[in-house]
Amino acid sequence: MSTDASIEAVKAFLRRAKAAVSEGDVAAGTGLDVGTVKGALYSLMRGYRSSLAVREDGTLVYDFGAALIPLGERTLRDRAASLGRWLWKGFSWIYKASLAVMLVAYAVTFVVLIIAAAIAASAAAEDEGPAEGAALLVRAVFRSIFEFMTYQPILYSDTDRYGYRYAHFEPKAPVLPKRRPKEHEKSFIASVYDFVLGPARVEPHVRAQHQEVAAFVRKNRGVLTVRDVQQLSGMSRTEAERFFATFVAEQDGVADVTDDGALYATFEELLRSKSTKHDAPIVFYWDEYEAPFELTGNTTGNNALVALLAAFNLLCSFYVMSGVEALGNAGVWLGAVPAVIFSLFFAVPLLRAPVLWWRNKLQHVHNIRKRIFRAIFGSSDQQLAASDIIERANEKATTEEKLRIADVGSLLDETLLDVSGEQDVNDRGELVADMTRLRIEAQAVEEHALEQEESAVVFRTN
Repeated sequence: MSTDASIEAVKAFLRRAKAAVSEGDVAAGTGLDVGTVKGALYSLMRGYRSSLAVREDGTLVYDFGAALIPLGERTLRDRAASLGRWLWKGFSWIYKASLAVMLVAYAVTFVVLIIAAAIAASAAAEDEGPAEGAALLVRAVFRSIFEFMTYQPILYSDTDRYGYRYAHFEPKAPVLPKRRPKEHEKSFIASVYDFVLGPARVEPHVRAQHQEVAAFVRKNRGVLTVRDVQQLSGMSRTEAERFFATFVAEQDGVADVTDDGALYATFEELLRSKSTKHDAPIVFYWDEYEAPFELTGNTTGNNALVALLAAFNLLCSFYVMSGVEALGNAGVWLGAVPAVIFSLFFAVPLLRAPVLWWRNKLQHVHNIRKRIFRAIFGSSDQQLAASDIIERANEKATTEEKLRIADVGSLLDETLLDVSGEQDVNDRGELVADMTRLRIEAQAVEEHALEQEESAVVFRTN
Protein backbone atom coordinates (compact mmCIF):
# COMPACT_ATOMS: atom_id res chain seq x y z
CA MET A 1 0.00 0.00 0.00
CA SER A 2 1.32 3.46 -0.90
CA THR A 3 2.12 6.07 1.75
CA ASP A 4 -0.89 8.23 0.81
CA ALA A 5 -3.18 5.21 0.93
CA SER A 6 -1.83 4.25 4.36
CA ILE A 7 -2.45 7.75 5.68
CA GLU A 8 -6.00 7.72 4.35
CA ALA A 9 -6.60 4.33 5.98
CA VAL A 10 -5.37 5.65 9.33
CA LYS A 11 -7.49 8.81 8.96
CA ALA A 12 -10.57 6.67 8.33
CA PHE A 13 -9.79 4.60 11.42
CA LEU A 14 -9.35 7.72 13.60
CA ARG A 15 -12.70 9.07 12.41
CA ARG A 16 -14.31 5.82 13.52
CA ALA A 17 -12.44 5.58 16.82
CA LYS A 18 -12.99 9.20 17.97
CA ALA A 19 -10.68 8.55 20.94
CA ALA A 20 -7.05 8.18 21.97
CA VAL A 21 -5.45 5.18 20.29
CA SER A 22 -2.13 3.34 20.46
CA GLU A 23 -0.06 2.23 17.50
CA GLY A 24 -1.26 -1.31 18.18
CA ASP A 25 -4.92 -0.22 18.13
CA VAL A 26 -4.48 1.39 14.72
CA ALA A 27 -2.48 -1.55 13.35
CA ALA A 28 -5.18 -3.98 14.43
CA GLY A 29 -7.97 -1.77 13.09
CA THR A 30 -6.39 -1.09 9.69
CA GLY A 31 -4.37 -4.23 9.02
CA LEU A 32 -1.22 -2.14 8.50
CA ASP A 33 2.12 -2.97 10.09
CA VAL A 34 3.15 -1.00 13.17
CA GLY A 35 6.00 0.80 11.36
CA THR A 36 3.67 2.09 8.65
CA VAL A 37 1.11 3.09 11.26
CA LYS A 38 3.69 5.08 13.21
CA GLY A 39 4.81 6.93 10.07
CA ALA A 40 1.20 7.73 9.15
CA LEU A 41 0.38 8.98 12.67
CA TYR A 42 3.44 11.27 12.68
CA SER A 43 2.46 12.59 9.28
CA LEU A 44 -1.05 13.35 10.53
CA MET A 45 0.30 15.09 13.62
CA ARG A 46 2.03 17.58 11.32
CA GLY A 47 -1.30 18.60 9.82
CA TYR A 48 -3.98 18.00 12.45
CA ARG A 49 -4.55 19.01 16.05
CA SER A 50 -3.36 16.20 18.31
CA SER A 51 -1.68 15.34 21.58
CA LEU A 52 0.42 12.53 23.00
CA ALA A 53 -0.31 10.93 26.35
CA VAL A 54 0.46 7.83 28.40
CA ARG A 55 -2.11 5.28 29.55
CA GLU A 56 -2.05 3.87 33.07
CA ASP A 57 -0.33 0.75 31.75
CA GLY A 58 2.47 2.89 30.25
CA THR A 59 1.30 2.69 26.62
CA LEU A 60 1.88 5.72 24.41
CA VAL A 61 -1.37 6.92 22.84
CA TYR A 62 -2.21 9.43 20.13
CA ASP A 63 -5.28 11.61 20.63
CA PHE A 64 -6.77 13.46 17.64
CA GLY A 65 -10.03 14.17 19.42
CA ALA A 66 -13.55 13.38 18.24
CA ALA A 67 -12.80 14.88 14.82
CA LEU A 68 -9.71 15.62 12.74
CA ILE A 69 -9.19 19.38 12.99
CA PRO A 70 -6.50 20.89 10.73
CA LEU A 71 -3.75 22.85 12.47
CA GLY A 72 -4.19 26.58 12.09
CA GLU A 73 -7.89 26.31 11.33
CA ARG A 74 -9.33 29.61 12.45
CA THR A 75 -12.65 30.15 14.16
CA LEU A 76 -15.00 33.02 13.36
CA ARG A 77 -13.59 34.84 16.38
CA ASP A 78 -10.04 34.40 15.07
CA ARG A 79 -11.04 35.74 11.65
CA ALA A 80 -12.78 38.73 13.19
CA ALA A 81 -9.74 39.52 15.33
CA SER A 82 -7.44 39.20 12.31
CA LEU A 83 -9.66 41.48 10.25
CA GLY A 84 -9.68 44.02 13.07
CA ARG A 85 -5.88 44.00 13.24
CA TRP A 86 -5.55 44.50 9.49
CA LEU A 87 -8.11 47.32 9.47
CA TRP A 88 -6.33 49.04 12.35
CA LYS A 89 -2.95 48.61 10.66
CA GLY A 90 -4.30 50.04 7.39
CA PHE A 91 -5.93 52.95 9.17
CA SER A 92 -2.71 53.63 11.09
CA TRP A 93 -0.59 53.88 7.94
CA ILE A 94 -3.13 55.90 5.99
CA TYR A 95 -3.67 58.23 8.90
CA LYS A 96 0.03 58.69 9.48
CA ALA A 97 0.50 59.47 5.80
CA SER A 98 -2.30 62.05 5.82
CA LEU A 99 -0.98 63.50 9.04
CA ALA A 100 2.48 63.86 7.51
CA VAL A 101 1.02 65.63 4.48
CA MET A 102 -0.85 68.05 6.72
CA LEU A 103 2.26 68.67 8.79
CA VAL A 104 4.23 69.39 5.61
CA ALA A 105 1.54 71.76 4.37
CA TYR A 106 1.53 73.68 7.64
CA ALA A 107 5.31 73.47 7.89
CA VAL A 108 5.72 75.29 4.56
CA THR A 109 3.90 78.24 6.04
CA PHE A 110 6.33 78.41 8.91
CA VAL A 111 9.55 77.72 6.99
CA VAL A 112 10.60 81.33 7.19
CA LEU A 113 10.07 81.34 10.95
CA ILE A 114 11.99 78.06 11.30
CA ILE A 115 14.93 79.41 9.29
CA ALA A 116 14.91 82.62 11.31
CA ALA A 117 14.89 80.67 14.56
CA ALA A 118 17.65 78.39 13.27
CA ILE A 119 19.83 81.35 12.29
CA ALA A 120 19.38 82.84 15.73
CA ALA A 121 20.12 79.53 17.44
CA SER A 122 23.14 78.70 15.30
CA ALA A 123 24.68 82.16 15.61
CA ALA A 124 26.16 81.06 18.93
CA ALA A 125 27.68 77.91 17.46
CA GLU A 126 31.44 77.85 17.20
CA ASP A 127 32.01 75.71 14.11
CA GLU A 128 28.95 76.20 11.88
CA GLY A 129 27.74 79.25 10.06
CA PRO A 130 24.13 80.52 10.22
CA ALA A 131 23.18 79.25 6.77
CA GLU A 132 24.47 75.74 7.44
CA GLY A 133 22.67 75.58 10.78
CA ALA A 134 19.40 76.68 9.19
CA ALA A 135 19.67 74.09 6.43
CA LEU A 136 20.36 71.31 8.94
CA LEU A 137 17.30 72.23 10.99
CA VAL A 138 14.94 72.33 8.02
CA ARG A 139 16.17 68.98 6.73
CA ALA A 140 15.81 67.45 10.22
CA VAL A 141 12.21 68.64 10.60
CA PHE A 142 11.08 67.28 7.25
CA ARG A 143 12.94 64.01 7.78
CA SER A 144 11.12 63.51 11.08
CA ILE A 145 7.73 64.12 9.47
CA PHE A 146 8.20 61.31 6.96
CA GLU A 147 9.66 58.76 9.37
CA PHE A 148 6.57 56.76 10.29
CA MET A 149 8.28 54.29 12.60
CA THR A 150 8.24 55.96 16.00
CA TYR A 151 10.67 53.62 17.78
CA GLN A 152 14.19 52.34 17.43
CA PRO A 153 15.01 48.59 17.20
CA ILE A 154 16.59 48.84 20.65
CA LEU A 155 15.02 47.56 23.86
CA TYR A 156 15.35 48.69 27.42
CA SER A 157 13.73 47.48 30.63
CA ASP A 158 10.93 49.42 32.29
CA THR A 159 8.70 48.73 35.31
CA ASP A 160 4.90 49.04 35.49
CA ARG A 161 2.97 50.33 38.50
CA TYR A 162 2.80 46.86 40.06
CA GLY A 163 6.58 46.41 39.93
CA TYR A 164 6.76 44.07 36.91
CA ARG A 165 9.71 44.71 34.61
CA TYR A 166 9.07 44.44 30.87
CA ALA A 167 10.77 45.06 27.52
CA HIS A 168 10.14 48.48 26.00
CA PHE A 169 11.19 50.01 22.68
CA GLU A 170 13.66 52.86 22.81
CA PRO A 171 11.63 55.85 21.58
CA LYS A 172 12.71 57.85 18.55
CA ALA A 173 15.01 60.59 19.82
CA PRO A 174 14.53 64.27 18.95
CA VAL A 175 16.18 65.38 15.71
CA LEU A 176 17.96 68.16 17.58
CA PRO A 177 18.90 66.65 20.94
CA LYS A 178 19.56 68.87 23.91
CA ARG A 179 22.97 69.28 25.45
CA ARG A 180 21.62 67.40 28.48
CA PRO A 181 19.12 64.95 26.97
CA LYS A 182 16.71 63.13 29.23
CA GLU A 183 16.82 59.34 29.41
CA HIS A 184 14.62 57.71 26.72
CA GLU A 185 13.49 61.13 25.48
CA LYS A 186 11.03 60.93 22.59
CA SER A 187 10.87 63.28 19.60
CA PHE A 188 7.88 65.57 19.24
CA ILE A 189 6.92 64.07 15.85
CA ALA A 190 6.88 60.60 17.44
CA SER A 191 4.77 62.01 20.28
CA VAL A 192 2.25 63.31 17.73
CA TYR A 193 1.80 59.85 16.17
CA ASP A 194 1.66 58.09 19.55
CA PHE A 195 -0.88 60.59 20.89
CA VAL A 196 -3.39 59.24 18.38
CA LEU A 197 -2.39 55.63 17.72
CA GLY A 198 -0.40 54.68 20.82
CA PRO A 199 3.25 53.59 21.08
CA ALA A 200 4.60 50.47 19.41
CA ARG A 201 4.70 47.33 21.55
CA VAL A 202 7.34 44.61 21.59
CA GLU A 203 5.65 41.68 19.89
CA PRO A 204 7.15 38.17 19.56
CA HIS A 205 7.91 36.55 16.21
CA VAL A 206 5.08 34.35 14.90
CA ARG A 207 7.30 31.24 15.30
CA ALA A 208 9.05 32.49 18.44
CA GLN A 209 7.74 29.67 20.63
CA HIS A 210 8.94 27.00 18.19
CA GLN A 211 12.35 28.70 17.95
CA GLU A 212 12.70 28.84 21.73
CA VAL A 213 11.69 25.21 22.24
CA ALA A 214 14.12 24.11 19.52
CA ALA A 215 16.93 26.04 21.22
CA PHE A 216 15.97 24.49 24.55
CA VAL A 217 16.06 20.97 23.07
CA ARG A 218 19.53 21.58 21.65
CA LYS A 219 20.79 22.86 25.00
CA ASN A 220 18.99 20.04 26.84
CA ARG A 221 20.86 17.27 24.96
CA GLY A 222 18.03 16.57 22.56
CA VAL A 223 15.26 15.68 25.02
CA LEU A 224 11.91 17.40 25.63
CA THR A 225 8.89 16.79 27.88
CA VAL A 226 5.48 18.40 28.15
CA ARG A 227 6.70 19.93 31.42
CA ASP A 228 9.46 21.73 29.51
CA VAL A 229 6.95 23.16 27.05
CA GLN A 230 4.88 24.50 29.94
CA GLN A 231 7.89 26.12 31.58
CA LEU A 232 8.84 27.91 28.38
CA SER A 233 5.37 28.92 27.19
CA GLY A 234 2.98 29.03 30.14
CA MET A 235 0.54 26.80 28.26
CA SER A 236 -2.01 24.71 30.11
CA ARG A 237 -1.36 20.97 30.27
CA THR A 238 -3.76 20.31 27.39
CA GLU A 239 -2.29 23.04 25.18
CA ALA A 240 1.25 21.91 25.94
CA GLU A 241 0.44 18.31 25.03
CA ARG A 242 -0.87 19.47 21.65
CA PHE A 243 2.18 21.64 21.02
CA PHE A 244 4.45 18.78 22.09
CA ALA A 245 2.82 16.38 19.61
CA THR A 246 3.06 18.83 16.72
CA PHE A 247 6.66 19.74 17.54
CA VAL A 248 7.68 16.07 17.71
CA ALA A 249 6.16 15.44 14.29
CA GLU A 250 7.60 18.60 12.69
CA GLN A 251 11.15 18.08 13.99
CA ASP A 252 11.34 14.32 13.33
CA GLY A 253 11.41 13.55 17.03
CA VAL A 254 10.87 10.15 18.59
CA ALA A 255 8.33 9.94 21.41
CA ASP A 256 8.80 7.34 24.13
CA VAL A 257 7.68 6.45 27.65
CA THR A 258 9.92 5.75 30.66
CA ASP A 259 9.36 2.87 33.07
CA ASP A 260 7.74 5.37 35.45
CA GLY A 261 5.22 6.39 32.78
CA ALA A 262 6.81 9.73 31.81
CA LEU A 263 6.28 10.89 28.23
CA TYR A 264 9.34 12.38 26.55
CA ALA A 265 10.80 12.82 23.08
CA THR A 266 14.31 12.84 21.65
CA PHE A 267 15.47 14.86 18.64
CA GLU A 268 18.66 13.61 17.04
CA GLU A 269 18.37 15.88 14.00
CA LEU A 270 18.22 19.04 16.10
CA LEU A 271 21.53 18.10 17.68
CA ARG A 272 23.36 17.86 14.36
CA SER A 273 25.12 21.24 14.45
CA LYS A 274 28.55 22.71 15.08
CA SER A 275 27.27 26.02 16.47
CA THR A 276 24.36 27.37 18.50
CA LYS A 277 25.06 31.07 17.87
CA HIS A 278 21.90 31.42 15.77
CA ASP A 279 19.62 29.77 18.34
CA ALA A 280 16.86 31.84 19.91
CA PRO A 281 17.35 32.98 23.51
CA ILE A 282 15.80 30.67 26.10
CA VAL A 283 13.61 32.64 28.49
CA PHE A 284 11.22 30.85 30.83
CA TYR A 285 7.59 31.93 30.92
CA TRP A 286 7.87 33.62 34.32
CA ASP A 287 10.84 35.74 33.21
CA GLU A 288 8.86 37.43 30.42
CA TYR A 289 6.46 39.87 32.05
CA GLU A 290 3.93 41.46 29.71
CA ALA A 291 4.17 45.17 29.04
CA PRO A 292 1.24 47.42 29.99
CA PHE A 293 -0.85 48.97 27.23
CA GLU A 294 -0.16 52.71 27.06
CA LEU A 295 -2.58 55.31 25.77
CA THR A 296 0.16 57.59 24.39
CA GLY A 297 3.44 56.80 26.15
CA ASN A 298 4.17 60.54 26.07
CA THR A 299 5.11 62.94 28.82
CA THR A 300 2.37 65.18 30.21
CA GLY A 301 4.04 68.18 28.59
CA ASN A 302 4.12 66.61 25.12
CA ASN A 303 0.51 65.44 25.43
CA ALA A 304 -0.55 68.94 26.41
CA LEU A 305 1.35 70.50 23.51
CA VAL A 306 -0.06 68.05 20.95
CA ALA A 307 -3.59 68.54 22.26
CA LEU A 308 -3.18 72.34 22.19
CA LEU A 309 -1.92 72.35 18.60
CA ALA A 310 -4.64 69.93 17.47
CA ALA A 311 -7.32 72.05 19.13
CA PHE A 312 -5.90 75.20 17.53
CA ASN A 313 -5.91 73.61 14.05
CA LEU A 314 -9.41 72.23 14.63
CA LEU A 315 -10.77 75.64 15.60
CA CYS A 316 -9.07 77.24 12.60
CA SER A 317 -10.62 74.64 10.27
CA PHE A 318 -14.09 75.34 11.72
CA TYR A 319 -13.52 79.05 11.17
CA VAL A 320 -12.51 78.41 7.54
CA MET A 321 -15.59 76.22 6.97
CA SER A 322 -17.85 78.99 8.22
CA GLY A 323 -16.85 81.00 5.12
CA VAL A 324 -16.41 78.09 2.74
CA GLU A 325 -18.71 79.55 0.06
CA ALA A 326 -16.47 82.53 -0.40
CA LEU A 327 -13.30 80.36 -0.49
CA GLY A 328 -14.58 77.73 -2.93
CA ASN A 329 -12.43 74.58 -3.24
CA ALA A 330 -9.80 76.08 -0.97
CA GLY A 331 -12.33 75.97 1.82
CA VAL A 332 -12.57 72.20 1.56
CA TRP A 333 -8.80 71.64 1.76
CA LEU A 334 -8.24 74.24 4.44
CA GLY A 335 -11.46 73.53 6.34
CA ALA A 336 -13.09 70.09 5.93
CA VAL A 337 -9.91 68.01 5.52
CA PRO A 338 -8.07 69.32 8.59
CA ALA A 339 -11.36 69.24 10.53
CA VAL A 340 -11.61 65.47 9.98
CA ILE A 341 -7.93 64.79 10.66
CA PHE A 342 -7.69 66.83 13.84
CA SER A 343 -11.07 65.61 15.12
CA LEU A 344 -9.54 62.12 15.02
CA PHE A 345 -6.76 63.42 17.25
CA PHE A 346 -9.29 63.33 20.08
CA ALA A 347 -11.79 60.71 18.88
CA VAL A 348 -9.32 57.83 18.39
CA PRO A 349 -7.69 58.07 21.86
CA LEU A 350 -11.14 58.26 23.48
CA LEU A 351 -12.20 55.09 21.65
CA ARG A 352 -8.94 53.33 22.53
CA ALA A 353 -9.07 54.18 26.24
CA PRO A 354 -11.71 51.62 27.43
CA VAL A 355 -10.11 48.86 25.32
CA LEU A 356 -6.71 49.57 26.89
CA TRP A 357 -8.25 49.58 30.36
CA TRP A 358 -9.58 46.05 29.82
CA ARG A 359 -6.32 44.84 28.26
CA ASN A 360 -4.34 46.17 31.22
CA LYS A 361 -6.55 44.23 33.63
CA LEU A 362 -5.73 41.05 31.67
CA GLN A 363 -2.04 42.00 31.48
CA HIS A 364 -1.92 42.28 35.28
CA VAL A 365 -3.56 38.86 35.68
CA HIS A 366 -1.13 37.31 33.19
CA ASN A 367 1.86 38.65 35.11
CA ILE A 368 0.54 37.27 38.40
CA ARG A 369 0.03 33.91 36.66
CA LYS A 370 3.69 33.95 35.63
CA ARG A 371 4.74 34.31 39.27
CA ILE A 372 2.48 31.40 40.24
CA PHE A 373 4.09 29.29 37.50
CA ARG A 374 7.54 30.12 38.83
CA ALA A 375 6.57 29.06 42.34
CA ILE A 376 5.08 25.79 41.12
CA PHE A 377 7.92 24.73 38.83
CA GLY A 378 10.53 25.87 41.33
CA SER A 379 9.24 23.42 43.92
CA SER A 380 10.14 19.75 44.28
CA ASP A 381 7.08 18.88 46.42
CA GLN A 382 4.70 16.17 45.23
CA GLN A 383 1.69 18.25 46.27
CA LEU A 384 1.32 22.01 46.40
CA ALA A 385 -1.31 23.97 48.30
CA ALA A 386 -2.41 27.49 47.44
CA SER A 387 -0.90 29.02 50.58
CA ASP A 388 2.49 27.43 49.87
CA ILE A 389 2.53 28.79 46.33
CA ILE A 390 1.73 32.34 47.43
CA GLU A 391 4.45 32.18 50.06
CA ARG A 392 7.01 30.98 47.51
CA ALA A 393 5.94 33.63 44.98
CA ASN A 394 6.39 36.43 47.49
CA GLU A 395 9.79 35.07 48.57
CA LYS A 396 11.04 35.34 44.99
CA ALA A 397 9.73 38.88 44.49
CA THR A 398 12.15 41.76 43.98
CA THR A 399 10.20 44.77 42.70
CA GLU A 400 6.90 42.92 42.20
CA GLU A 401 3.79 43.49 44.30
CA LYS A 402 3.00 41.27 47.28
CA LEU A 403 0.35 38.65 46.50
CA ARG A 404 -2.50 37.63 48.80
CA ILE A 405 -4.70 34.55 48.51
CA ALA A 406 -7.79 36.69 49.05
CA ASP A 407 -6.99 38.62 45.85
CA VAL A 408 -5.76 35.84 43.57
CA GLY A 409 -7.58 32.76 44.90
CA SER A 410 -9.59 32.02 41.75
CA LEU A 411 -6.56 32.60 39.52
CA LEU A 412 -4.57 30.19 41.71
CA ASP A 413 -7.17 27.47 41.32
CA GLU A 414 -7.25 27.92 37.53
CA THR A 415 -3.46 27.91 37.25
CA LEU A 416 -3.07 24.80 39.39
CA LEU A 417 -5.54 23.01 37.17
CA ASP A 418 -3.73 24.31 34.06
CA VAL A 419 -0.36 23.06 35.27
CA SER A 420 -1.15 19.61 36.61
CA GLY A 421 -4.66 18.78 35.48
CA GLU A 422 -5.11 16.83 38.75
CA GLN A 423 -6.37 18.37 42.00
CA ASP A 424 -7.31 17.26 45.49
CA VAL A 425 -8.08 18.71 48.91
CA ASN A 426 -5.65 18.40 51.84
CA ASP A 427 -6.37 17.98 55.58
CA ARG A 428 -6.73 21.75 56.00
CA GLY A 429 -9.44 21.88 53.37
CA GLU A 430 -7.14 23.64 50.89
CA LEU A 431 -7.08 22.86 47.20
CA VAL A 432 -3.83 21.11 46.28
CA ALA A 433 -2.35 20.14 42.93
CA ASP A 434 -0.73 16.76 42.36
CA MET A 435 2.72 17.37 40.87
CA THR A 436 3.64 13.69 40.47
CA ARG A 437 3.47 13.73 36.68
CA LEU A 438 5.66 16.83 36.48
CA ARG A 439 8.20 15.30 38.85
CA ILE A 440 8.57 12.04 36.91
CA GLU A 441 8.98 14.06 33.69
CA ALA A 442 11.79 16.03 35.33
CA GLN A 443 13.34 12.73 36.44
CA ALA A 444 13.13 11.43 32.87
CA VAL A 445 15.20 14.38 31.68
CA GLU A 446 17.83 13.76 34.36
CA GLU A 447 18.05 10.07 33.48
CA HIS A 448 18.44 10.89 29.79
CA ALA A 449 21.26 13.33 30.63
CA LEU A 450 23.07 10.59 32.55
CA GLU A 451 22.66 8.18 29.61
CA GLN A 452 24.11 10.80 27.29
CA GLU A 453 27.13 11.27 29.54
CA GLU A 454 27.75 7.54 29.68
CA SER A 455 27.38 7.08 25.92
CA ALA A 456 29.81 9.95 25.31
CA VAL A 457 32.63 7.77 26.68
CA VAL A 458 33.63 5.84 23.56
CA PHE A 459 37.11 4.65 24.64
CA ARG A 460 38.52 3.98 28.05
CA THR A 461 41.70 2.27 29.39
CA ASN A 462 42.21 0.87 32.87
